[in-house]
Amino acid sequence: MAIDLTDEMSNRLVADQYGWLTTIAKSGLPVPRLIWFHFDGSAIYLYTMPGAAKVAHIRRHPQVSLNLDSDGNGGGIVVVAGTARVDAEGVDARSDRPYWAKYSAAAEQFGLTEAMEQYRTRIRIDIEKVWGTPQG
Repeated sequence: MAIDLTDEMSNRLVADQYGWLTTIAKSGLPVPRLIWFHFDGSAIYLYTMPGAAKVAHIRRHPQVSLNLDSDGNGGGIVVVAGTARVDAEGVDARSDRPYWAKYSAAAEQFGLTEAMEQYRTRIRIDIEKVWGTPQG
C-alpha cells in the first residue's frame, strides 16, 4: 500500500535521530521504546538484539506505532502506524550503509560502535497510516 507523505513528514522520517516504537506486550499493554531507525522512502527499518522483548511482541502482535517528538510546543508531531516483521536475523547493523551513515557518529559518541554488533535482528515496518500536527 502506497502512503502519501507530506514533505514535512518525509523529511522528519529521514532526519530525526530518535523515535518511540510502541509494541504490544503479552499482557496487552502498549510498550514504548526509544529507537534509532532508518526510513528508505517506503518502509522503516531498525535493529535490535535478537532476545529483545520487542521482537517477541512483534511476532505475537505485529501492529506497531512509531512516534516522533514534537517541536516542543505541541506541533510537528509525526505518528506512523504499520505492520512490523522480523526482516533479517544474524545481520550487522553496521553493514547497512544508509542506517550506519545515519548513526555511526552517534554510536561512536556514546561508545556503542562495538556494542552494535549485538543488534543482529532487523525489523521492517510497512507503513499503513501517517498523521501529525503542523509545525508552528
